[in-house]
Amino acid sequence: MSRSDPAPPTQAAGVAVFRSDGALLLGRHTHDDRWATFGGAVEPGEDAVRAATRELREETGLVVTDVEELGSFGGSDAYTVLYRDGSTEAYEVTMFATIIDDSRWQPDGAEIAEIAWFSSAEMPMIDLAPDMVDIVPAAFAWFEETT
Repeated sequence: MSRSDPAPPTQAAGVAVFRSDGALLLGRHTHDDRWATFGGAVEPGEDAVRAATRELREETGLVVTDVEELGSFGGSDAYTVLYRDGSTEAYEVTMFATIIDDSRWQPDGAEIAEIAWFSSAEMPMIDLAPDMVDIVPAAFAWFEETT
C-alpha cells in the first residue's frame, strides 16, 4: 500500500432494535448529535454478531441474543465518521436486526446522549447520521418482511 492509498475500512457491526409496533430504537451520538442505530468496531477475535450485541449492551444496557443479519453496508463517504477531535474513520458495517419486548435501557452517556423510539413516518423529521440513509430503510424493510 502506498502512502496515498486509503487505509482499509474498519470492520464494524450494529443492531437495529425494533418494538413489536414497528418503532425503531435509535441513539443520539455525542460526537455529532445525530441519531443512529447502535454498533461499533469489531474487536480482535470477535465475530460480527458478538460485536453487534456487545456494542448494544455497552451503549444501552440491552441484552439480546436473537438477531438476524440485514447485510453489509459501507464503501461510501457516508460510512466515514468525523469525530469531535477532527479524526476520521471509514467503516464497513455488518448490520443485524431484532425485535424486543424489554424497553429498559439507559444511554451510556459517553457515546450515546439520548435514546428514543421512532416510527418510519418520523424518519424524515430527525437528524440521522449519514450512514443511516441505507441502513434505516433496510431495517424497516426487514421488520415488514419479518412481521
